[in-house]
This record gives sequence, structure tokens and C-alpha cells, in this order.
Amino acid sequence: MTNRTGKARIVVLALAGLWAVCPQAVGDSEGLYVKQGVLMRVGMPYRGMGVNYYTCFNTLLAHSENRDFIEGFRILREKYDIPFIRFAACPYGSKDWELYAGNPEEYFRRMDLVVHEAEKEHLGLIPSLFWLRTAVGDWCGEPLGRLGDPQSKTRAFYRKYAADMAARYKDSSAIWGWEIGNEYMLGADLPKLNHLPKPKTGSNEPRTVEDKIFRPMVIGVYMDVYSAIRAIDPDRIIVTGDSLTREAAWYNHCKDDWGLDSRKQWLEMFAADTPDCFKAVSIHLYPEHDQHYFAGEKAAIEDLVAVAVRNSHGRGKPVWCGEFGAGACGKGETGMVQRMFRMIQENHIELSALWNFVPSGTFQSDADITPDNQRTWMLSEIKRFNENLEESARGDQ
Repeated sequence: MTNRTGKARIVVLALAGLWAVCPQAVGDSEGLYVKQGVLMRVGMPYRGMGVNYYTCFNTLLAHSENRDFIEGFRILREKYDIPFIRFAACPYGSKDWELYAGNPEEYFRRMDLVVHEAEKEHLGLIPSLFWLRTAVGDWCGEPLGRLGDPQSKTRAFYRKYAADMAARYKDSSAIWGWEIGNEYMLGADLPKLNHLPKPKTGSNEPRTVEDKIFRPMVIGVYMDVYSAIRAIDPDRIIVTGDSLTREAAWYNHCKDDWGLDSRKQWLEMFAADTPDCFKAVSIHLYPEHDQHYFAGEKAAIEDLVAVAVRNSHGRGKPVWCGEFGAGACGKGETGMVQRMFRMIQENHIELSALWNFVPSGTFQSDADITPDNQRTWMLSEIKRFNENLEESARGDQ
């Protein structure tokens, strides 16, 4: 059932009668928020599935006259009734921050086009504010380790951009929540100096020990950005943007070495990666998560997801699966993605977004979902998934 009012997918989830539906002031905005461990929107518990549309702003940032996002939004809403998208609300590489730094009026004129078109189409947005973990430090001309210094230019830049975005769009009906970055923790605590990032764009200068990133540095960035947004937007969810914690995270952090974590060790790191003030936990799902976790077990991805979600829900935190998909899986792609759809459904993951839609051209050839390629079935599956949620909600009322 198509709903063009912007209030689609609001699902009353009757879990043992424990969830009261109580509209409050924040419900007047159309953002997502958490109340007593329940993900809410416009005063009611919410579950839904959307899609990543990574390039919708990036193409406009690179080419001021590009309007692919208009057709992209139209396709997603009119044909598949997709309720929301996750997108990179920032440049990718360090040098691409030049427009924001030098001509913020033009930068935000372009961002306005995306946000206003989403409002027009009643399409929710979850902007990821700082996609690449190396980009801001490189733009600021500081070693990446300055992430750990609250007084650094790098951290000041994080705070300023987050505040600029929140202040400009806090009253937009299109903004459903905020995401800080993309998978920052996967680059933290990597052992020794064998895994330093590549040199920054346009430079052959090798990284040094000052470019090594540790978990507390990343947590510091998360807290800075969280505080900057929360001072302006008191209600919408803020998520880290992390993937599932690395399978060797405890060994990386505690031993500066490789080793497969036990369930207990892994859960310790998984829980620690989301500061208490964050009301939702971020995960991503990909085939490499299958049978690569928990020492001596080779746990199936279904088991891993169940453990992660149970832990999150046990701490009163809904789950944001910001990316899931297969790509480059050849003949096994369809089966793996279908398994992920089932995992999201069976574990009651509140919010999820498939990777990755592009309306035309190519972004990532082994994972592109276009209006007419062999992966289009995934968009139809999202539509069916959301329709099933609506039907189930009606049956519960």
C-alpha cells in the first residue's frame, strides 16, 4: 500500500503488551527517536527498511548541474515506496572539503536541493556526516592520531560541520536521524604498524606512528559529534555508523595482535563501541561475517546477528543496520541477501538499509542496484518487507 503522506511504515509492535503508544512533542517532527528502548516516529513505535543511495549528494557536489537525485528519489518512492535512505552527506576525499570550507553558501545550496527534494517526495533521510575516517584529518593537515586530541583542528572541524548540518536541517521533515561516519572502528587498534592507511590523496608521503588510530580516539570523535548535534537537535537518533565489531577486536585492542575473540571477549568490545548516551546500536551485514566469528565455533552469520541484537536489545538499544547486502558473491548473492532479509525480520531489527542504489551509471559495479539490472528484485523485496510490517501491525491493532 502506497502512502505519500510521509507517515508510512509506522508500525505498532505489540510485544507482550509492554509498549505504550504515547505521542509527545517530538512526534510533531518526523524524525526517529528512542523512548524507553523503543524506536519511535510521530508518537508510535517504528520498524522499517530503506536503502543506501550513497551518491545522491556526492554527484551534485562534483557537478553542480547534476540532478540524478530527483529521478532517483522519484523511482524509490513511486515504484518501491521506499520510506528512507542513508546517504553520504559529505565529500569523500580530503580535498573535496574545499567547497564547504571556502564557499559554504554554495555547498549548502546544493545540500538544500537534496533535502528539499526529499521533503517533496516524503522520503526520509539518514545523513552520514563524515564518511571516510581519514578525510577530515587530512584536510586539516594533521596526523590521523589527532583524532584523540579534543583541542586539535581535526576535532574542531568535526564539531563545526556537525553543528552546521544540525542547525540548518533540524526543522526539516526529511531528516529522520543522524549518522556520524562509516565503519570507523574497523580502522581502530589494527596491530603494530602494518595496517596504516594509505597516503592521503595527492601525496606519496608514508603514514607514521602518529597516524595510528585507537578506539578511544574514535570514541572521542563520537562524543564530540554527538554533543554538537544534541545541543541543537535534542531528540532525533544519532548513530555511530559502525559495522559489526571486528572478529579480532579484543585481541587487537588488548594484545596489539591478531587472534579470534571468544563470544565473551567479542561482546565486551561490541558493547563498548557504542557509548551509553547513544540510544541505538549500528551494525552492517556482509557475507564475510559468516563463519568467521567466535574462537572454535565458526559461527553462522545468523548466530552472530542474533547474539548482537540480543545484546543490544538487552541494553535497551534498538538496532540500526546501516548496510546489508552481498555484492561480488556470484551465484551465491541471491541466497545470502535472502538470508539477511530473514535475519532482519526474525531478530526484529528496527531499522535497516540495503546497499546500494544508483539511478543511472555505475558506482560500485559488483553491488549496484539500478532500476533495470539483475539486482532490482532486492528493491521489490524491500517493498514487500515493509508491506508485511504494515499488515502485521494492522493485525495487532
